[in-house]
Amino acid sequence: MDIYKYIKEKILIEKENRKTLALIVHPDLNITLKAPLEAEEHIINKFIEKRTIWAFKQLEYFKQFQNKQVQSYVSGSNVKYLGRQYMLKVEKSESDYVTFNKNRFFLYTKQHDNIEYNKNILDKFMYHKAEVIFYKELLNCLATFKDMETPRLKIRQLNKRWGSYLNNTIILNPALIMVDKKSIRYVITHELCHYYYKDHSKDFYTLLASKIPNWQEIKHNMELKILTYR
Repeated sequence: MDIYKYIKEKILIEKENRKTLALIVHPDLNITLKAPLEAEEHIINKFIEKRTIWAFKQLEYFKQFQNKQVQSYVSGSNVKYLGRQYMLKVEKSESDYVTFNKNRFFLYTKQHDNIEYNKNILDKFMYHKAEVIFYKELLNCLATFKDMETPRLKIRQLNKRWGSYLNNTIILNPALIMVDKKSIRYVITHELCHYYYKDHSKDFYTLLASKIPNWQEIKHNMELKILTYR
């Protein structure tokens, strides 16, 4: 197998206002290359060639997590919430709602055997939980920064991102409700650092490390846990 050709064909190149090249292997086996706007093709290709073996090893590592349990929405299945697994109990009811009691989620539904219908009920419940928890953690993280106004918070499904920052607005992926609060704080702090640095420069990561010294470990563990229970 031509490993270089294999890796290059999987790469999605994103050009943005930055100074350096960065190759990112995602746990879902996609690869993103972030490059400066003015980066020439031969420079990009040379960078990919240097990182080919590393990228291939990362893909092989993440492949072992691809066949893990998929989230179901029937009694006895597990629900991932704030870094822990809880059992789900589905019961037929005249109204749709979710409760959390004694380390178990109870999903009351008009359509007991309709998995997609039940998924929507649980998703709405988790979304509302995320609104409250994410905002509280945003305020906690904001306290570690000086002279920064409170940004707006939006929760929206993001493709291959946990969060983003634009025009004093932080957008967080609702899937973060599955991970622990330490991981949520990491993502929020990462986005707050973009208030000072728009790109992922050396100065950006220096600031991030000053707020969360072990951010790389947290990020790595978070992505594996999300992938395992997706």
